[in-house]
Amino acid sequence: MSGLQGEIAALRSIIQRNSSLRVSFGWSFERSDHYETIMAECLDIVAPKYNVGVNLMVSDLRCSWLGFVPFNTFEKPIYEELSPASMILFNNELVDFQTDVVKFIAEHKIFRQHSILRSDSYRFGTFKEQRKNKDGLEDLYRYYIQALQDISSVNGIPRDYLEEQIGCHFLYHPELFFELLEFSILKGEVHE
Repeated sequence: MSGLQGEIAALRSIIQRNSSLRVSFGWSFERSDHYETIMAECLDIVAPKYNVGVNLMVSDLRCSWLGFVPFNTFEKPIYEELSPASMILFNNELVDFQTDVVKFIAEHKIFRQHSILRSDSYRFGTFKEQRKNKDGLEDLYRYYIQALQDISSVNGIPRDYLEEQIGCHFLYHPELFFELLEFSILKGEVHE
């Protein structure tokens, strides 16, 4: 019987460790209401798929990370009284829930727009994939401008900022960059 008790204690420990998770975004959201919008939609869509009691999720004031809070003393009985097989299922569902939350966030339009603006490596990799594809570059240029307008609420970004952030990716198609840039200047999206 002590072997079974050891397995149960190990399973409880695994669940407790897995319930505590911190995911860093590598950048902060522009405004907390962007983060709150994503999380509200996430809970509406992802949480109903699971039987696991959704544990508390938190972030800092800059909204630069998401934390899954470990179960407290009052919540532990949810899984501590389960059979070993049920604890394994509980743990798997907990991990699946956390994975789905992270996937939902990573695929959300607001998160992706923040990523293209805030993450140098993500922006570089995304544009690099399209360097030789004229249509892909044009779409990315428009996506980048739209992200600036949606996320930063900035109209009329400086030309040199745009050249610095994405201009280097148009080496195979410089004429496209300058054509798009001139059009953006005419529309008032970019200023000299």
